[in-house]
Amino acid sequence: MAVKLFDLGFMSWKDTQLVYHALAKLGIEALVVQRTRECYVSLGLFNTPQELDLEYMRSHGIPYFRREIGGGIVLLDSEQLFYHVIVHRDSAHTPIKTDSFYRKFLAPVIATYKELGLEARYKPANDLVVEGRKISGNGAGLIGECKVLSGSILFDFNRELMARVLHLPNEVFRARAKELMEERLTTLREQLGSFSASEVKRILIENFESLFGSLEKAELTPEIEREMRHLEKKYLSPEWLNMPGRRASLRELKIAEGCYLVFAPVGEVEIIAERREGELAWVRATINGARISKLEESLTGESASYEKILNILRESIEYSPSVEEAARVIAGGN
Repeated sequence: MAVKLFDLGFMSWKDTQLVYHALAKLGIEALVVQRTRECYVSLGLFNTPQELDLEYMRSHGIPYFRREIGGGIVLLDSEQLFYHVIVHRDSAHTPIKTDSFYRKFLAPVIATYKELGLEARYKPANDLVVEGRKISGNGAGLIGECKVLSGSILFDFNRELMARVLHLPNEVFRARAKELMEERLTTLREQLGSFSASEVKRILIENFESLFGSLEKAELTPEIEREMRHLEKKYLSPEWLNMPGRRASLRELKIAEGCYLVFAPVGEVEIIAERREGELAWVRATINGARISKLEESLTGESASYEKILNILRESIEYSPSVEEAARVIAGGN
């Protein structure tokens, strides 16, 4: 049986998430291509609403959804083209290993960028990059008996709003997060200037059709609609949205694969560090608002090694158990 194609155009924010969850629960192998009418935030399975500035979002009418697959927190709006791949976990064309799964089903997306003139490549675990800058983020996981890949092609991206909807430690951290997003993220509009959204969609569908062999055009049936409404009760319930995740007490924000911004307080000392490809590329350390230049200089350019960072902190800060925890967070758990 051919994989179905659901070319759904613009949908309401919640239906853009509910539709691929419903297809997976029903065991329908499909490619879904769509866009959202409204701006909203999508949380990965292991995120929690506590990572969001809910007061700001409520005051600006920005809702959020917690999906049943992995990946991080993403800001979604009409300036993105969503694609969702749903395949049976035991299907012959479904790789078992996660990395192989990403590589196989992101190949049509990479081919789409290349047809548009951009040399995109896959950067594990789940990014696509152009000249080292992230242009597509993706998440994957198991829903029912199906494996699902969910991602988007960025036509444009509101970095300022992305930095604003997150619950971040302070404004210095927020400002640096926005700077890094400017530096490490890119979009079709920035790369190409002008383009046709309908043409991008056509190329994407054709490339997925080449992968699957054929795609059977389909529309949402009453059965799928019923499943979407059934799942809406679960996924928008307080019990699901507030289910415990694995949020750390010290903060780490992923900007792109290999680029993280971390917040590590040690008593009255606050350390904000950018960890890039295994090295501390930027550090700001303060005590009661005053910069600690010597500590910043000692950490900047250092490898993200727990032992090395711990030794530097011990030399600069009075020892306490929080020093070890800070070193671990700065090093990325290494």
